[in-house]
Amino acid sequence: MPHRTILSMRPLRDAGAYFRSTVLRRLALFLAVALPLVWLFVAHERGQLVQIARDESNRNVRNLAHAFAEEVRSSIVTIDLSLSQLRLSWQRNPEQFGAIVSELNAHLQGRLHLNVVVTDADGQLVFSSIAGAAEHIDLKDREPVHTHLTGVPGDRLFIGKPRTGRVSGEWEVQFSRPILDGDGKLVGVIVAGVAPTYFSRFYHSIDLGGSASIALVRNDGIVVARTTRDLTMRDSGKLLTGYPYSPDSGPGGNFQRASRMDGVERYYGWSALADYGLLVTVGQSIADANARYVQQSELLVYTGAAVSLLLALTGWAALAAADHRRRGVVSLAAAEARWKLALNATGEGVWDYSFDSGLVTLSPSAQGIVDAESTLLPFDRTVFTGMSHAEDVPAVLHALDAHLNGTAPDYTAQYRTRLRNGNWRWILARGQVAERDAAGRPLRIVGTVADIDARKMQEEQIRHLAHHDILTGLPNRLLFGDRLRQALLAAQREEHKLALIFFDLDKFKPVNDSYGHAVGDVLLQQVATRLRTTLRASDTLARLGGDEFVVLLPRVSGAGDAKKVAEDILRELNRPFMTEGFTVHISASLGVAVYPDGALDADSLLRCADTAMYEAKLLGRGRVGVHAVAERSPLELLPTERDAA
Repeated sequence: MPHRTILSMRPLRDAGAYFRSTVLRRLALFLAVALPLVWLFVAHERGQLVQIARDESNRNVRNLAHAFAEEVRSSIVTIDLSLSQLRLSWQRNPEQFGAIVSELNAHLQGRLHLNVVVTDADGQLVFSSIAGAAEHIDLKDREPVHTHLTGVPGDRLFIGKPRTGRVSGEWEVQFSRPILDGDGKLVGVIVAGVAPTYFSRFYHSIDLGGSASIALVRNDGIVVARTTRDLTMRDSGKLLTGYPYSPDSGPGGNFQRASRMDGVERYYGWSALADYGLLVTVGQSIADANARYVQQSELLVYTGAAVSLLLALTGWAALAAADHRRRGVVSLAAAEARWKLALNATGEGVWDYSFDSGLVTLSPSAQGIVDAESTLLPFDRTVFTGMSHAEDVPAVLHALDAHLNGTAPDYTAQYRTRLRNGNWRWILARGQVAERDAAGRPLRIVGTVADIDARKMQEEQIRHLAHHDILTGLPNRLLFGDRLRQALLAAQREEHKLALIFFDLDKFKPVNDSYGHAVGDVLLQQVATRLRTTLRASDTLARLGGDEFVVLLPRVSGAGDAKKVAEDILRELNRPFMTEGFTVHISASLGVAVYPDGALDADSLLRCADTAMYEAKLLGRGRVGVHAVAERSPLELLPTERDAA
């Protein structure tokens, strides 16, 4: 019996082992796929941080190089102006020249000190501002003097290599100009020596890390001045080769290189001073550039390790996923509500409003659509009322309340919002409550917003085209019929009279036949424009088709009142028109019908006015016919002022 019991337990143990081995195999397979992806992502993001550091450093050193180049340019201009002024003082008053140099250095107040020497045409020292300098020193082999003595043409500023001055005994950069007599003959050279530290004095104003470097270099690669934290000016006079140390390297840019001075690899920015054959370089070590992102890089590694561990634990936790799934459904519900409208709606922006904080979060596209100052804004009904068109506010708030109260499945509203420039824009907003508390009160609503301004303008254009004549812009038959019905209802209600004036243009067909339809179209447009000025704002002038027009006078005292308006119209039409370079003469036959004297409904009133117009045509055109009242003869023609004449 015990033996049988042992045999019966073995399959259970084997099944458990199989289950564990299966889970381990699946977990191993899952981790074999997931972990490389995690660490590839970590490596990619760390690479992105390096790229960001590189781009930021290149931008900073390039900008600083440009700024320092302008500082150096200003310094050289100051030195050159001082040198030119001293040269003039030497030529005018050599006896007082020492005092003039001392006065200039005192005026510079220690910001700059010039060691000034003057040689004759043979390169022999004739003056030195340095106390105790030996006399008759031969300087013709010195670069700043030799350059001018060997016949370099013109009055040009020369900047020499940094070296120890033979007269001053100090490490300096020498600037020189030739001294010319009135005939342009070289009679000497004036040289001003400046300490190289003057050109890197702004090193401590930069914040590029402890290994930053600033250098002033000649186009031929000779270092004029260079400063780092550990090396101060000891590299002046050394030769650099390669890009960008050549006259044709361009105005400025970036390069990356291990320094040939101290071996530190840096990102460099440089800016050329082409007028002086110099360039300024500013360098930041790669280590310093990456330093600000070290914490983020380490955090990525820690995050990768944590995610790896989490993935392993999650694999084991899949055996008890029911509880996790229940809690996951709650968090997924909010995410589903957030993106459901974004997936189904045509809007381009997403918004998220918290009732607790009173803040709305806008996506960048939503911010652009509503022209908001920020993507996170305080928002409530008062703010909404202030930014929305007053005509739209009640309907929008009603739609919102209907959804918040649960009577509508979602919130949808079209309204006009005010832009920061004062203009209005039509937008379509959709929303849905994403979270409620235990009592059913909304905690958060998310949705989308779309710019429908173009669509609204198109709809307005379609409505306009449906109710207006395309050629003249006047109301068409459809819009005129609606206005006539409204005017008849008002006349019936208030017991007053209204009138119609129906007319077409006499001699219009000959215009088309003689000059073409294009001239005829322009003539119809001019008729519409001229007659608008004749009528009141409350009157309606409409084109029914071809050369047929009708005028609605919504309130008149009687037929005489309407006849006077018709005569004014006829008088305007009898005036010549200038059309496409042609003088055109036309006239019109007009028919007048009055409500309620002639007819009681719209169709009958139009027929009466039409009949009166044709009766006027039969009597010779160019006149006004008035439809008679019912108890009199069907038609009464009243002569115009022209007939009376």
